[in-house]
Amino acid sequence: MKKRIFIITLFGLGLFSVFSQQKNYSDKYLSKHPVWIQMVDKEETNYFEATKAFDLYWKNRELPLEEEEVLDSKFQKERKADEKGFFYRLFHRNEEEARKYAFEYKKFKHWQRSVEPYVQEDGRILSKAAQLQIFEAEKKRPKL
Repeated sequence: MKKRIFIITLFGLGLFSVFSQQKNYSDKYLSKHPVWIQMVDKEETNYFEATKAFDLYWKNRELPLEEEEVLDSKFQKERKADEKGFFYRLFHRNEEEARKYAFEYKKFKHWQRSVEPYVQEDGRILSKAAQLQIFEAEKKRPKL
């Protein structure tokens, strides 16, 4: 009986460790699925893997509009004129995805800029506590 419980416990721990590890996705999967959205929110995310997933996803897609493009009235007028065309939907399918993931796109770009100084050689990102220590040390350092 004890042997059976021991084996079941080992099996359960083995399954837990397998599912708790970060998944390694193929390039084909990364180009079709926006895995990078979840990677930003995880603390153990590897910077290089997240950037690779982001780049592969957006490689053949239309990027979301930047604020300058949205505010540019001339650009908006040209866009409205183009929307009236019959083939608009056929040629601009990717634009719908760009609009759908516009917030996540900007969130990822912000995350990328904010963690870049804290990326280690292997792609690990320093913990928030380590980042705060570096920030505090920089504040105490005398200015030249």
